[in-house]
Amino acid sequence: MPFFASLALDLLSVILLSYVFYYRRHHNREMLVAISIINVTLFSLAGALASFTLSLGVGFALFAVISIIRLRSDEAGWIEMTYLLVSLSTGLILGLPGFSLVQQAIYASVLVAAMFALDHPRLLGNSKVRKINITLDGTDLGSDLKARVEAMLGRGVDEVTIKSVTATPPATKVEIRFKESI
Repeated sequence: MPFFASLALDLLSVILLSYVFYYRRHHNREMLVAISIINVTLFSLAGALASFTLSLGVGFALFAVISIIRLRSDEAGWIEMTYLLVSLSTGLILGLPGFSLVQQAIYASVLVAAMFALDHPRLLGNSKVRKINITLDGTDLGSDLKARVEAMLGRGVDEVTIKSVTATPPATKVEIRFKESI
């Protein structure tokens, strides 16, 4: 029963951290799901690897792979990366020899159930804040980028963040956040 007590404490902690503290302040559904699932994934991997003879380095190697994929990917969002992490983790856990079928089922079920529950649209609703990336011609950073983007899109935006500037060809990549009209 120590496993279930630890699991309950971990779930309580992540609910407080990701929902009560983070989501209610920032309303970023994708980050809430990522924070929560990465926590549950780490809990499951730590438990699985601690009871197996492999070193903890295997688990850290998995997260290094995820980090490289995340850094190299402009298209994948936090939700997609979280699904990938859960998929890799369940594959690792279920592929380790030496576990009973019951232990494998518990670890895999915790990961899959957490992903299903936290990414279900009825739990948190659809994200009200959208973000898109666009590339603007030129590198004029002195002008009001927000007004320039709003004129180009024909709608108001909440925030414009410069992601990169290139000299050849002159371009500015920006990330735009705006609230969806309901």
